[in-house]
Formats: sequence, C-alpha cells, structure tokens
Amino acid sequence: MIGVIGEALIDFIGKGKEGSSVSFASHIGGCGLNAATAASRLHCPVGFFGKNSADMFGERILEHMVDNNVLFDPELCSSPLPSMIGFAAIDDEGKASYAFYSKNTAPTSLGRDELLTALSEHSDLKVLHIGSVSLVVEPGCDAILAAVDMIKPAPIVFLDPNVRPTVIEDFTAYRRRLELAIQLSDIIKLSDEDLLLLYPELDVDEAAKQLSKDSGSHIILTKGKKGSTWYSPQKFTVDSPIVDLPVVDTVGAGDTFSGALLSFLHRGGFFGPDGEEPRLEPLSKATIAQAMRFANVAASINCSRKGCDPPSLEEVEELLATL
Repeated sequence: MIGVIGEALIDFIGKGKEGSSVSFASHIGGCGLNAATAASRLHCPVGFFGKNSADMFGERILEHMVDNNVLFDPELCSSPLPSMIGFAAIDDEGKASYAFYSKNTAPTSLGRDELLTALSEHSDLKVLHIGSVSLVVEPGCDAILAAVDMIKPAPIVFLDPNVRPTVIEDFTAYRRRLELAIQLSDIIKLSDEDLLLLYPELDVDEAAKQLSKDSGSHIILTKGKKGSTWYSPQKFTVDSPIVDLPVVDTVGAGDTFSGALLSFLHRGGFFGPDGEEPRLEPLSKATIAQAMRFANVAASINCSRKGCDPPSLEEVEELLATL
C-alpha cells in the first residue's frame, strides 16, 4: 500500500475579475490528498494519513476520499479545528500562485502517537509520501517527522517539499526540518522553483546533483515545460520531456506526477515483494524512463483540466499508446 501523510484542504481558484470583485470556484486539494487521489485513480491501494476537520469542508473532503477509494482513519477525521484553506490565482499561462490559511487548522494538529497508531493498522505499507505545508506548520510538522523516524518496519520514504514561501515564517528552522526529512527519504522530488528557494546560490541542475551526492537518495527535478530529470545515486541521469497538451491550469500537476510515479513503481513491484519488509529495488535507466514518462503523461492530462483532477489509468494508457 502507498501511504500519504499530509494536508487535505479546499482550494479556491480564481475565475476572473469583475470590477473590483474576484470570484472563486472551490476544489478539493492539498499536496498530500492530491497525490493520494492520483495514485488511487491509477489502481493502487492508497491510505491517506492526515487530520481532517468535522466542518462543512471536512465533510466534502471525506466524500472525495470515499468517491476515489482513498482509505482513511476515522479517528483522524473529526477534529473540531477548521479545515485548511488555499487560494490560487492563475496567470495567462495557466500557472498558479497560492496563499494558504493554515495556522490552527485540523491538518496541522496531527499528533505523533495518533499518527503511529493509524499507520500501525496497515501491515502492507510499502512507501510513505510526505511533504508540503504539513512539514512547515507546527506542531504537526515535528510530529510527522518523529513518527516517520519511529515506524517499524521502516517504509520507503518519498519526499516532496513543495516549498510554499508564504507559509514559512522561520526559513532557518524550516531548512533544519527539511534536512531531517531528507535524511529519512529514499526518493526526493523537487521542482526547479523549490531548488531556487532552497539553494539560491546554485544552478538548479547543480543543486540537484549536489543533493543526490550528499543524501545518497534518488532526486527527481521537475522543470515545468522543460520536463524532468532523475538523478540516481548510481551517478547517472535520465531526462524526460513533457507531453504537450493544452494547459488550463497547473494546479496539482506536481502532486499528480508524484502519485503517478509511486503507482508505477508500486504496481511494478519496485518497493519489494508482497509479504516482505519494504525495500527499494534497483532502478535501471529503462525503468526510470518508463516511470517518468508515465508520470509526465498523468501530470499533462491533469493540467488540461480545471483544478487538480488526476486521470484514470485508462486515460494514461490511451495517451501513452499514441506517443
């Protein structure tokens, strides 16, 4: 099973301006839930381990998880705190910029012990996806890293920092926390924007190479229209171009990429045999190229639709057959 620890929220996406008024359409979102939804639609068993509010938005989020066959722990889904909210503005190229209202919300109140209890219910857990806003806002950010460090047997860890500068109050403290997350991770996916924020003194490709060398982990660098590059700890790289579909917006593109990549590796048995402790099997250049192509196709389909709306396995396979 793929486990996802992170935030579920409501994205309010700008629809246009009329005079001084801007209208917004609400969509289910959040890096963690988006990635979980993408993997589930691609026929993988997925569990979402995030704390959810009992408010009206939390009810919508629960319905979304049920409709998309994403498993969840009921004990984590009745917080009296409000849901997290995000607002997205879309530019002329479909690129989104965000503002989040995250303090004192349900997703950020996740505790270490309740998370460990929820995770312990799943003996088939192979890989954990962590990252984004849930690794920024206290106290949940520290609880997540403590739980991931303690869980036995240790799952494979996939980290997507998905850096959101508007949420980070103390960048030095955030960097320290991210360094711990990197130490716990086997695969790290970052965008070029993430690397520019984290390593402003380095070219993004040089930063990715250095991070791969220092961490000993697989590093995946996504570069928007320039595609993506995988830096293997075996010191080889694999480039993968985007699939050029019309772009409506980029909301959830990186999350869809992550969920699709994890589903490809999970269905291919690269997280170890069923019934055995998780282990990341050796990944050849050919396997990495196939995984990235699959993930890029899924992300491109998502970008051709409004909000985060990951494709089904049938949609991805149909498009792959034409390329």
